[in-house]
Amino acid sequence: MANEVAKKLDSETIVECKDFEVKEGSLDNKIWIETINDQLRVSLDVDEYISLMETLKKALKENIELKLEREIMLRGPKDFEDVKAVVLEEMKNSKEPIYKIVDKVATEHPNLFYQLNDLGLSLPDIELDEDEIPF
Repeated sequence: MANEVAKKLDSETIVECKDFEVKEGSLDNKIWIETINDQLRVSLDVDEYISLMETLKKALKENIELKLEREIMLRGPKDFEDVKAVVLEEMKNSKEPIYKIVDKVATEHPNLFYQLNDLGLSLPDIELDEDEIPF
């Protein structure tokens, strides 16, 4: 296991192993809480760390998908999947927030969205600062 982890470290990584003493519990635990220089630290078994990273990655992906769905639905798409495909393609080439990318797609491809004025409806003009947008 240690060899597999060592292969994943780049040449800039320096690892120093120190002696330690187990005060409570056993080395068979998958998580350890230790004190180093009077600061509490958490150490994880490599498999637990990988599992944690996978879980965080999945949660982040779900969060982005929900934000993307919300932004698209706010603009009244004619075909959600078509709009999503275009937005995802735009996201590959942009570091802008999701709402700005969806705005750009709505501006550049108005045929993908229902136009409220065509339906006899209108929205009030609301100006929001970027700080006020919660995502």
